Amino acid sequence: MKKNIFTFILIASLTVIAASCVKQKFDSPPDTTNIDPNLPVNGTIWQLKQKYLGAPVEITDDITVSGIVVADDRSGNFYKQIVVQDTSSGIVVLIGRASLYNDFPIGRKVYIKCKGLWVGAYGGFIQLGSTPDIGNALSDIPSAKISNYIVKASYPHAVTPRIVSIPELTAKTGSELVNAKWLGTLIQIDSAEIKQAEVGTPYAQDPNISSGTDRNVKDCADKTVILRNSGYASFRNVPLPAGKGPLTAIYSRYNSTAQLLIRDTSDLKMYGTRCGGVVITPPADITIDSLRKIYNVTGVKLGNYKIHGVVTSSSAEKNVSTGTAFVQDESNRGIMVYFGGAHSYVLGDSITIDCSGDSLIVYMGTLELKASAAKTTKVSSGKTINPMVVTIAQLNTDLNNATVKLRMYESMLVKVLNCNFSGGTGGKYSGNTTLTDASGTITHRTATSATFASSLYLTGNLQSVTGIANKYTTTNQLSIRKLTDVVQ
Repeated sequence: MKKNIFTFILIASLTVIAASCVKQKFDSPPDTTNIDPNLPVNGTIWQLKQKYLGAPVEITDDITVSGIVVADDRSGNFYKQIVVQDTSSGIVVLIGRASLYNDFPIGRKVYIKCKGLWVGAYGGFIQLGSTPDIGNALSDIPSAKISNYIVKASYPHAVTPRIVSIPELTAKTGSELVNAKWLGTLIQIDSAEIKQAEVGTPYAQDPNISSGTDRNVKDCADKTVILRNSGYASFRNVPLPAGKGPLTAIYSRYNSTAQLLIRDTSDLKMYGTRCGGVVITPPADITIDSLRKIYNVTGVKLGNYKIHGVVTSSSAEKNVSTGTAFVQDESNRGIMVYFGGAHSYVLGDSITIDCSGDSLIVYMGTLELKASAAKTTKVSSGKTINPMVVTIAQLNTDLNNATVKLRMYESMLVKVLNCNFSGGTGGKYSGNTTLTDASGTITHRTATSATFASSLYLTGNLQSVTGIANKYTTTNQLSIRKLTDVVQ
C-alpha cells in the first residue's frame, strides 16, 4: 500500500513538473476591451432621435449606431446612464446597473444595436432605453441584457467639445430650442462664470431638500443658462468657484429650458478674473458668538460671513416651527435660524450656513438669523451636543438681559437638574406648563402640533429636564425636543 501511494505521488509530481514546462496560452481570457469589433453601422444618433415624435417608439428595424461615451456615472451626477455621441448628435442611454464607468468610461467607443429598444424623452430630453411604463417614462435596459444591445469597442477616444455661446444654447423658436441637434453632446462655453449670488454655495442642496439644484452660469453680457446638479453627486457639497473661465458640459434640456450637466467639477476651469474685474472674497468663517455680537438694535444686513454648528432642535417631533432650526457651535452659543420654508436638517446634523447678505433680527424676543437653505450645506450627521447645566434662576437672569446679543443661554441646549413640572391642562405637555427647581420657575412651552403634546408629563421630582432656552415676547421659555429629554 505504501508503495502504491509513493508511486501515485511521484507520478503526480512528474505531471505537475511536465505541465509547468508547457507554454500556457489560456491562463486568462484575452482582454478584448480595446478591440474594435467593427460592427456594421447603418444609422446615426440624430436619425435615431428623429424617430421620437412626442411619444415613446420601439425600434423594430435592425439599426446599429456607434459613438463615444462622453458622460458616465462616476461622480453620481448621472445615475444608471451614459451619454453617447457621434458626429451627428448625442443621446442618453438608460442602463439598469450602477458603476457603469467600469465598463463604459468616458472615451469608450460603443456600438448600440437598437432593435428592441425604445426612444423616449424626459422633459423633452431624448433618451434610449427599454419598455416605457404607464406614464411613458422609459425603463432601464436590464442589466442581464446589456451585452445584447451595447457592445464595447476601443478606448480611449477624445471628443472635442463644440465651442458655443450661451445665447446659442438658449435660443428658441417658440418652445423649441434652435440648436436641438446639439442636445446630448459635449459643449464648451469659453468664458463663463457662476452668478455672483451663488458663488461659494454648494453645487447642489441636500437630496432630502431637492433631488437636483439649478445654479446659474453667465457670460460677460449677463446672458445666463442653467447648470443642473444632482443632490446625489459626489461633489454636491463643493463650493461653486468665484472666477471665470471655460465650462464643459453635456447640453441638456428640461421642457423648453436649456440646461448644462457636468461630469465632475473639473469641467469648470474658472480660474481667471471675473467679468469687469470683479473680485469675490470667500466668506469668513465666524463663530455663533461672533455672529450674535454683530447684531445692533436696528437689525443688520450681514457681511461676507458663514457660520457652522450642530442642529440641536428636532423637526421630527414638531416642537419647533416649520422653517426653523436651532444651531450651536464650539463657542458655546446658539442661534435660532429661520430658512423661510421647510428644510431637511435634523437633530445632530452638522451644517455650514453662508449668511452673506442675510439679516439678524429679533423675532418675538429671540435673536434670529434669516438664512437660505440654498446656501446651507450639510457636512455630516449624528453629532451630539452636551447640554449646559444651569439653574432656572440663571436662565431667567440671562434671558432678561435687554442686550439681546449678550445673552449666553438663548437658543442653547441646557439641562436643569432636580426639577418638576406643574400646571397646564390635564397634566399634558401641550401648551404652557411650569418647570420649577430650587432656584425658581420658568415657562415650559410645548407646541400643540408636537408629536408628544398629548402625552402626560412626568410628575414628582425629576432628575433632569433638557431643552432649548428662548424668549417669546417677554416670557422666558424652555422647550424639550422629545420625551427622552425628561429623565425621572
